[in-house]
Amino acid sequence: MYKAVFFDMGNTLSRQRPSREEVMVDFLQGKGYDFAVRDMAAAFLAADLFFYDWAQGTPYPRRESLDLQAMWLGYSRTFLESLGLDHNDGWHQEMARVFDSAVQRRHTALFPEVLETLDALKAKGLKLAVVSNWDNTLEDHCRELGLTRYMEVVAASQVVGSDKPDAGIFRYVLEKVGAAPQEALHVGDIYPADVVGARNAGITPVLVDRYDLQPQADCLRVRSLWEVVGLVK
Repeated sequence: MYKAVFFDMGNTLSRQRPSREEVMVDFLQGKGYDFAVRDMAAAFLAADLFFYDWAQGTPYPRRESLDLQAMWLGYSRTFLESLGLDHNDGWHQEMARVFDSAVQRRHTALFPEVLETLDALKAKGLKLAVVSNWDNTLEDHCRELGLTRYMEVVAASQVVGSDKPDAGIFRYVLEKVGAAPQEALHVGDIYPADVVGARNAGITPVLVDRYDLQPQADCLRVRSLWEVVGLVK
């Protein structure tokens, strides 16, 4: 029986508006390419996985002293190659500016099903928490989006001193909510951070896969957060 549900923040609970996918669809349509939002989601997933591979070897304290240009170049190259586009196209510098603004904008909205999902989980008596690779602005971010009243704990990796997929951040939250690992679910959108991290701590992972891009994932998988309510017995 589950006593707690943990959530990742970015692209699990919160999102940009308009979404980064919508911004890039519009830009590339202006260049004569007919991509769908799902195509952009697949390309961003590939780029996000590139980033998390880089991030595992580069914790927050080290990032502050690094020139991140090479990382962002690799991120954008991965994004373009997954769409079959040449990174050296003549308009790539213009695209880079749009791309950077699309990716790095603040998340100012919640996914549509978030509040009703949290309400339903709270009604079941579950303890809820945010577990996110984020800086020390995470609590303010939750407050701005109206999430604070739902959460027993808001754990930012930079504050806790442990990045997903390290088990430390999960163990920190388990202790705070008074749950054993087998009594918790963790819900997130990035397999190497959220699924691997939850398993490292003995927690059951749930992968958010809104565009059905990861059918091969060897874990529970949902298209909408509302489906999490049905997983809690």
